[in-house]
Amino acid sequence: MTSAGANEIRTDQGLLAEGWERRFLADPLRCAEMVELYTSLGFEVHLARLAPRDFGEGCGDCSQVVCAQHVLMYTRRRQDDEGSAP
Repeated sequence: MTSAGANEIRTDQGLLAEGWERRFLADPLRCAEMVELYTSLGFEVHLARLAPRDFGEGCGDCSQVVCAQHVLMYTRRRQDDEGSAP
């Protein structure tokens, strides 16, 4: 996948409608530290598994590898923290 390929991964519009913000692709083995960081900063974290249909045509066969080896991380401010300062 080219550096532009990450932009060809479709964002889940349902999650955006629920207030989630797309962050980045992550190796599931390294996600624990990012989940811990975002949680400590007052965020909820959602890790989304990817499917080949989530990729644009420019990604080709790379989408198969990315689906098997990565998750897409979304975050949103915890509901109980909405009135708090960051």
